[in-house]
Amino acid sequence: MKILKHFIFWSCIIGVLYSMIYFFIADIPLYIKLLGGAIILYLGFDLITESKKRKRKEALEA
Repeated sequence: MKILKHFIFWSCIIGVLYSMIYFFIADIPLYIKLLGGAIILYLGFDLITESKKRKRKEALEA
């Protein structure tokens, strides 16, 4: 599951960067850009909270 999250996260980052670079050249709909940005924000927040939980758990175990 973690590998899938990382794959989706990085593919969304690449997609959003691509759409930002070719904003005026390519005809990429705005909803795809917004959807990609929302997914990046959600997965980034999820990864940050998971790492905080893991650090807390390791601190309690030590």
